[in-house]
Amino acid sequence: MTDTVENVWRRVLLHCPQATPFLAKNWVQTAYNRLCGRKAFSWLRGESQFLIDAQRQGTVTATYLSPTITGVTLVFVTSDIGRQWRNTSGPPYTIIDVNTILNTATLDEPYGSPSTTSNSTILDAYLTLPYDFGTFIAVLDPANGWQLRTDRTQDELNLWDSKRISTGTPWCIAARKLSTGIAAQQGRVQYELWPYCTSIHRYPYYYYKSPETLADGDYFKGALRERSDVILTGALAEAALWPGPSAEKRNPYFNMQIANTMAAKFEEQAN
Repeated sequence: MTDTVENVWRRVLLHCPQATPFLAKNWVQTAYNRLCGRKAFSWLRGESQFLIDAQRQGTVTATYLSPTITGVTLVFVTSDIGRQWRNTSGPPYTIIDVNTILNTATLDEPYGSPSTTSNSTILDAYLTLPYDFGTFIAVLDPANGWQLRTDRTQDELNLWDSKRISTGTPWCIAARKLSTGIAAQQGRVQYELWPYCTSIHRYPYYYYKSPETLADGDYFKGALRERSDVILTGALAEAALWPGPSAEKRNPYFNMQIANTMAAKFEEQAN
């Protein structure tokens, strides 16, 4: 039966009338998220590419505890925003703004080494994923005919290359943190490419998306379009765990046996 999301949560309320629409929607969303975590649905597959630009080098003046660096022989351009800058060694800084008139760049953190005027590098060290990124399926290196490892960690990179001086052909990417740099990337998952790539390169990648937030008027997609009963079962398993808004207004559907029965039925239907 083809149902909208609203139709499903309203059916949940028929079993659990003390609940609010907010709770019913949350139970439906929870059931949907769990099901998406179990199944590789086609609409949850995404693809994109990491485009690595060639590194640029030149002399830059950096001042201790200042986030502003000034180009001497290195000329900053607006496309440097979002890229990384490094002086000698250590994890690079991310450039969050550029002033082409003054030939300055603003870093995401104050420069933490002694003031210097020296040769430095702009490169693409960090890779920022789309907002809907969940987990990787594969990251490809077509030029070399292999996949990059996606299971490496920052702890391992810190052990192998704490100075971050390794460059060459990357063979892995390591989960870093949520991006806090430029506004367009804030809150998005970020990985570190290692060793650092110094030339133009393309890495197509495939990934599973995080389940979307359901809206009342949405229809369930694909195989779920005619099987909204599976989502209803999962939502009712959640509803049966809710005791009610107060001791005086207990949820008549609150029952551990019902919850266990509906949970087991949901698992059976999800297979």
